[in-house]
Amino acid sequence: MSADVEELRAEFKRKATLLVSELQAWFDEETATIDGTAPPAAPSGSGGSIVGMRPAIDSKRVVDASRVTRVVLEMELPPEIIKRGGYANCDEMISDLLPKLERVYTGELKVKKCRAVKVPEPA
Repeated sequence: MSADVEELRAEFKRKATLLVSELQAWFDEETATIDGTAPPAAPSGSGGSIVGMRPAIDSKRVVDASRVTRVVLEMELPPEIIKRGGYANCDEMISDLLPKLERVYTGELKVKKCRAVKVPEPA
């Protein structure tokens, strides 16, 4: 393993606390109800409900978390590292994405399109 990879890994670890915090805030915002009330309970009955089977957030919406990775890691969130179907909760999302993001950040995991983005400086 080259020194560059180790340096990038150390840099990622320094940014990881902020990344987790920002991803948690993003997840909470994305999964909150529009009017701020608790989501309705699943219909009762013996047939079950599709409502109880849905993930808290689907994989297509997780792509929007790129706004977090752009600011913290200065890179897009590669769609191919997101778990198909989405995540049942924030902990599951972070547990799945963090190791993959670290590997992409260090260059150990190659993705189709992961370019650095320039974060605009405050005016």
